Amino acid sequence: MSLDSISGSDLNNVFRLTNLAVSGLSVLAGLSQLFSGIHSFLVGLYIIGFGFVIGLLEFRVPAEAYAYGSFLFSFIGRGVFYTLIGVSINGASVFRVIAALLIFIAGLVYIGLEAIPSISPPENMNPEGISIGINDEDII
Repeated sequence: MSLDSISGSDLNNVFRLTNLAVSGLSVLAGLSQLFSGIHSFLVGLYIIGFGFVIGLLEFRVPAEAYAYGSFLFSFIGRGVFYTLIGVSINGASVFRVIAALLIFIAGLVYIGLEAIPSISPPENMNPEGISIGINDEDII
């Protein structure tokens, strides 16, 4: 099987599963990090919040999501975001080290997918279905 024969519709379930796995690992790692000190507590809250946002985007894409988080709608943007989450997880336990490593690797894979033009982003990463546009302006 060559990369030219792979289409985005074939990989929608793989992307969904990957994003849900990153979401779940982020929430669990953030929860396990909450009681490791004040700095880890604050970073853990952010990691939990980011995990919930990633999970929410798999089921519903709010109209404001593209306006405020447009980087989440490209492979490279989502990949950099995942690597940021991966390096933000405090590695004080074996579970957190494994979760951080898996999230970081998922981020690197997403960054690499940007260089393969035959693989298109999944349906929930396409901004065409979102009611707010890139150049929309508020008319008062």
